[in-house]
Amino acid sequence: LCKYDILLEKRPNYGLKAKGDEMKMRFCMSEYIFNRKDKEIDMVYNKISILPQESILTIKAHILNQIKRYNIMVSDIGLNNLFIHLAIACKRIQEENFISLYSEDLIEIMAHKEYEVAAEIVREIENAFKIRFPKSETAYIAIHLLGTKMLNNSNHEEKEVKQFIDTNIYELTAAILEAIEKELHLGISEDSELILGMSLHLKPAINRYKYGMNLRNPMLEGIKSHYPLAFEAGIIAGKVLKNRLEIDMHETEIGYLALHIGGAIERRKIINQPKRCLIVCASGVGSAKLLSYKLQATFGLNLTILGTTQYYKLHQMSLHSLDFIVSTIPIPDHLPVPVIQVSTILGNSDFKKIDCLMKNKQQPSLEYTKKELVYLQQEFQTREEVLHFLGEKLTHLGLVPSQFIESVFEREAASPTSFGNLVAIPHPMVPQTDTTFWAICTLKKPIMWEGNLVQFICLLSVKANNQGDLQKMYSLLVRVVDDKQVVQRLIKCKDYEEFIEVFMKNIR
Repeated sequence: LCKYDILLEKRPNYGLKAKGDEMKMRFCMSEYIFNRKDKEIDMVYNKISILPQESILTIKAHILNQIKRYNIMVSDIGLNNLFIHLAIACKRIQEENFISLYSEDLIEIMAHKEYEVAAEIVREIENAFKIRFPKSETAYIAIHLLGTKMLNNSNHEEKEVKQFIDTNIYELTAAILEAIEKELHLGISEDSELILGMSLHLKPAINRYKYGMNLRNPMLEGIKSHYPLAFEAGIIAGKVLKNRLEIDMHETEIGYLALHIGGAIERRKIINQPKRCLIVCASGVGSAKLLSYKLQATFGLNLTILGTTQYYKLHQMSLHSLDFIVSTIPIPDHLPVPVIQVSTILGNSDFKKIDCLMKNKQQPSLEYTKKELVYLQQEFQTREEVLHFLGEKLTHLGLVPSQFIESVFEREAASPTSFGNLVAIPHPMVPQTDTTFWAICTLKKPIMWEGNLVQFICLLSVKANNQGDLQKMYSLLVRVVDDKQVVQRLIKCKDYEEFIEVFMKNIR
């Protein structure tokens, strides 16, 4: 209740009564009376028992009519949010509990098109329920429309969209992407689809924050565990909003921003140029052609085969434009590009080797950690004990500055780094070290880490001003987070040698 500034008042011989601002009371009701993690969108309408089922269906119909009439685009989750709040509003008004707004806020909201739409919805519901909505209650519905609004066509030209989004939002988006690029070097700051998508999301997000709205994000845990790099970029976006607008963005909103960023990261992979290779075959032209056609059939437009050659001619050729060489024989020479040795009749293992290189897949590696950074079977009771222990070890080894752990706690405050599956990946808010490394700690018994049980901790430190490909490193971490059996095996390890063996054997 504290989250919503709601107090419990004791009344002798009666019990307890919740007291607080009416708008915050309703936000609290929507969050906790209804199951916010429903997987089936349509089930929400069947689970609201505060009004008769007939009334529920009436509210739903009126909302859909007006959204269609005014061509307002909202997401399914946004529509559910609006519906739940309107149902609560009807019940509260029937009980003579009304929203109050400052006159300045009311005037500002009434100037938006959304107020006109809200007024139409209210008129229909007033007639259906024989109740009276004050202007402040109509404004309350408009607030929800402002908080769910989306562009009704994602294929708008940039010039057209700029008319829809004001200059301040565009400048804010540019500042966010600049900050993300400075810290993570993702190469996505010029992605026009990301710029537009984030700008369109920020406008209603700021409205949601301004009026204290809560927004469901049923994907949050999945985003944090499967797209940790995108989520870190979302945290950086939150820092920019805090510095510029004094907005403390909730992690549910950060999760939605991370979806836009994750999309841009994936787009960058797709638009990358095809890999270029040369085939070295000792069996003659026929075998070389067969190899070439089989590779082309398998990898299509993702692979450009620049030609075939015999081994003895290889030194005569320029290799600077290649990504790798596919050879049917061992090549002892030291070459400036990777060489993949395959059989003349390509088998599955050959395709896997080529596919790994094509996708820049990182093989299982312990390059980020050393024996002195792995602490197994520890006995701690709290997150704080674990982090202080690791901080002291890293400080003693001269790997981190004195403010390192303080920055780790700052990052935890922004959004807990426990991702389920007994795993937590804490790290500082801002990169602070000269190298990138992991400090690993496993516990004899799991501890509670902000709502999740944790037994495997990987304290991550990224090199300051890192220019490397962080996506590879995060992908390796995600392989651990995703696999429950691997986590269980790593937790049971008693010494470093066993830990290495399990890690290398099981992380595929």
